[in-house]
Amino acid sequence: MRGDPAAARFAAMRSGYESHYLRAVAPGGGLGFWLRHTVHLEEGEPPLSSTWFTLFDADRPGPVAAKVTVEGPPSSGPHWVGVAGSTLGPTRAAGSIPAAPGRVPVSWDVTFLGEPPLEHLPSTWMYAAPVPRTKPVSVHPSARFTGTITVDGRDIDVDGWQGMVGHNWGSEHAERWIWLHGLGFDGEPSSTWIDVVLGRLRLGGVTTPWVANGVLSVRGDRRRLGGLSHTSATRVEERRGGAHLHLPGRGGLSVDVDVRAPADRSVGWVYADAGDRRRHSGHSVVNCSIADLDVAVRLPGGLVRVIRAAGQAAYEIGTRERPTDVPLQPFPDGPAARPGAGPGAPAS
Repeated sequence: MRGDPAAARFAAMRSGYESHYLRAVAPGGGLGFWLRHTVHLEEGEPPLSSTWFTLFDADRPGPVAAKVTVEGPPSSGPHWVGVAGSTLGPTRAAGSIPAAPGRVPVSWDVTFLGEPPLEHLPSTWMYAAPVPRTKPVSVHPSARFTGTITVDGRDIDVDGWQGMVGHNWGSEHAERWIWLHGLGFDGEPSSTWIDVVLGRLRLGGVTTPWVANGVLSVRGDRRRLGGLSHTSATRVEERRGGAHLHLPGRGGLSVDVDVRAPADRSVGWVYADAGDRRRHSGHSVVNCSIADLDVAVRLPGGLVRVIRAAGQAAYEIGTRERPTDVPLQPFPDGPAARPGAGPGAPAS
């Protein structure tokens, strides 16, 4: 990829979406938050900019979510993206979402420092090509946070929390996708992590097999996983509250991943699809940012090493069908969020 991996791309799009986001989790797991700034673009219409926030707490009933959407493009300047007064930039995220019907007030002011970027796609030319239609980058695949978040009057100190900072953009979402991010593995430093995006694309009326792209970092040694050449060996077994993944890598490396994301620790959203003005159904997205993760690393010669992270992984799955056990948040997205859409617009 050429240029700053965090630089905004939406100004060059006629239709599509862009997202800057971060997640952080407390040492020991079970408590974390997910923050996302997005822009949704429809040709011939003003952009829609949104801020999304979720607090995950295994000791309390269900995640706490909030969202605000405004008409107009996000701002830029010394920061990467700004929406309704909230900003995310090279070392800091600060902002708030005020109380409103159906949501609690939240605010945050956190700083972060992290590892060098990870380009999920294995070749630079793929970031300029029409396919894949989603371009993912982890600006910091592993980062350390300090600061405070406040959720409905509850102040939470995030000093020493681990997490990541990400960026993606494109003309449309994959037909089906999974994002997996894990760190905080027992006995391992912060330089041991896994960050993988898997997708199935809709091309000419046909849905492709799963394609994985990402990296396993073992104490700073980054080892690429997936790629088009390993599609036939990539296996995904979705199951209630998680998944099992088999991800081949280069040089005979492979990993087997078991991720457990209970429904009561997960949040559900709808992501609108750019350009889909007739259907407006979007994708149902379920995210658990305090998931449990076991990773069996298989090396050439048969050596197997298992690393575990309890309550510190992120597992996200995007589908066309609605989830049966995770309620979708009552916040509109895309055209349904536009001022004047009215109560008859599809809810998200």
